[in-house]
Amino acid sequence: MGLDCYIVHGNNRDKGFTHEDDDRIKDINLCGGMMSGHGSDGSFRGKVYEPLIDDLMQHEGGIWHLEGEDAHITSQELKEQADALGQLITAKLEDADELDEVLKDDTIIYQSSIGYEYTFKEVCDLETLFRVASERGAVMTVWW
Repeated sequence: MGLDCYIVHGNNRDKGFTHEDDDRIKDINLCGGMMSGHGSDGSFRGKVYEPLIDDLMQHEGGIWHLEGEDAHITSQELKEQADALGQLITAKLEDADELDEVLKDDTIIYQSSIGYEYTFKEVCDLETLFRVASERGAVMTVWW
């Protein structure tokens, strides 16, 4: 089964958090799901990105697989996940600099423990989405 993730307003979870709420996410492009978009509308296919966050947060499988009527990822948790993504980005940029290389958008910078590969742009886009959402008090709901 899939996992679709939706960034929504913290004070109104029926209202999606989109690029209209913050221009910084208008060019986000993540993998979309059956019911979710590609990031700029605040939604994306969580099944693709959950393994990355599981690895970075040292969580054993399914950090976003929440149950319960009010289950959601808080603004603080989004901030922590954005920070972890930011640390990965910084480390990869430093590695590339030491090797006198340039990271292109399509450069694979991470492979999850289950084999999913992530490009530099994907990781940057996910970090931006989570950072902006956390700064604006948004939360993430999931459907699976």
